[in-house]
Amino acid sequence: MKNKGQPAVSVTGRITMFLYLFTVLIMILYIQGSFQDFVDESLIMLLMIFKYSTIVFIAFAVSYIIILLIAGRNTGRKIISRIIITLAGLIISSIFFLAVEIIIAGLEPVL
Repeated sequence: MKNKGQPAVSVTGRITMFLYLFTVLIMILYIQGSFQDFVDESLIMLLMIFKYSTIVFIAFAVSYIIILLIAGRNTGRKIISRIIITLAGLIISSIFFLAVEIIIAGLEPVL
């Protein structure tokens, strides 16, 4: 059994992965909706869902990295690769988050 003594690592990692994939799916839906002329309210709703799910993802990603650093001191390379992958997802999501904030700021007269 993997992570038998460390359920926090397993649960937090799975939640972090789910939230990352969810935010990517929402961004894909937004891009697809832009090309297919979705109603503006639908696009704004997708942006808001993306915004809040990214905030939750960032919180879980930071907590996952902290848990990995605390619980995984003795294991080595596998932990480092998990941290690097999580940091990459954190950076990509942060960039998308800033882009969404700019888009929302441009839409404020419409809202």
